[in-house]
Amino acid sequence: MTITVPRCPARQRNGRYCSQPAGRSTSHPGYGSCVWHHGAERHVEEIWDMAHEAAAEQGITPHEALISLVEVAAGRVAWVDTIIREAMREHVEGGGDPLKPPKDVAPWLKESRLERTLAARTAKAAVDAGVMVALERRLDMEGQLVADALSAALDVLGLDQDQRMAALGAAQQRLLTSGDSSGTTND
Repeated sequence: MTITVPRCPARQRNGRYCSQPAGRSTSHPGYGSCVWHHGAERHVEEIWDMAHEAAAEQGITPHEALISLVEVAAGRVAWVDTIIREAMREHVEGGGDPLKPPKDVAPWLKESRLERTLAARTAKAAVDAGVMVALERRLDMEGQLVADALSAALDVLGLDQDQRMAALGAAQQRLLTSGDSSGTTND
C-alpha cells in the first residue's frame, strides 16, 4: 500500500498543483498551503490552530473542523436573522411601518452585520487554508475508488459487453437518482 503525503492545495501559475508538502515551513505541517503559497500568514496560521484545537475536542480531522467552524458561523447568521424576521413580523402585524424597524430590533441588526462579517471571514480563512481544494481532491479520489471497485466487480462477473453496459447504466441511474427526495427509482 502506498502512503501519499498531502500536498499543498495551491495552484501554480502554470495551473498545476504545488508539489510542496502541505503546510511546509508553517506551524501546520501536513495541512493547508505551504509557506510559498501564504500558508505561514498570521490569519492562516490562526485558523489552522483553531482547526486543530476543535478537531482534538471533537475527534474529527482539522479539515472537518474548519468546515464545521464555517457551518457554525452560518448557523449563527441564520439564528440572528430569524430573530429579526420574527420581530419585524410582529411589528408589521401590529400596524408598524415595515421600512422603519422598531428600536428593539436595532441591536439585532447590528449583531446580524457582525455575524455576517464573522461568517465571511471564517469562510475566507477556510478557503485560504486550502480546505475546499483538499475536500475536492478527497471527493475526486473517493469517486475514483468507487469507479475502480465497480469495474473490478464487473470484471469478476465475466459479463459480456451488453450486460456490462446495462450494469453500468443501472449504477449510473442509481447515482443520478440518489439525491431524489421522492425516494422513487426507475426499476
